[in-house]
Amino acid sequence: MPAALPPATALGRRLRAARLAKELTQAQLGELLFGEEDPNVAAPRVSRWERGLHKPDLNTIERLAKLLDLPAAYFVASSEVLAEAILLISQLNPRQQKQALALLRRLADDA
Repeated sequence: MPAALPPATALGRRLRAARLAKELTQAQLGELLFGEEDPNVAAPRVSRWERGLHKPDLNTIERLAKLLDLPAAYFVASSEVLAEAILLISQLNPRQQKQALALLRRLADDA
């Protein structure tokens, strides 16, 4: 089997990393996302997203995020720093999220 091509976009890289972290193949993720749709369609669709050839619509991004236990905003964040911040904050409980937000506001006020 040929080596996988590297993802060409931030969304593609994040999607691939999240899929692999859940130990899912592209076909498995496609089946979870699209149900019993033909695997000859679902897996290539996931592959095209990961390689940056196509971009899933927002509804699909939200469904992917739910399947992968991640916030949808993580996939569309404009930078790696924002993406990581979204991941970290999403792992906090609501009280800690408020504390993190207060800290970020203080940092922004000092800037």
